[in-house]
Amino acid sequence: MSEKKETLWYRLWDHKSEKEKKRLRSLIPWILYGGLIMYGIIYLSILNTVHRYNPGPAVKSWFGGDSPEILKARNKEKAQQEASYKGLRKRVAGGR
Repeated sequence: MSEKKETLWYRLWDHKSEKEKKRLRSLIPWILYGGLIMYGIIYLSILNTVHRYNPGPAVKSWFGGDSPEILKARNKEKAQQEASYKGLRKRVAGGR
């Protein structure tokens, strides 16, 4: 019996009562779900800051560069995006 009490499994889990084991088993999924949700929130916020001014992946031409039409459309979209941000900014006294 003394050999059983010296094992790591016994010291961490086996010595607990059934009520305590049930309580801990019900807590583990909540901790995992909370961790996954926090990871997702942090991951998505990083993605949003990294790709904020990138309208999307461009289609490359056969020779590796973007075609002039794609560059023109991308620049137009970026200008429209910047113009829409200007309308959302708060006006301050003495500002332009």
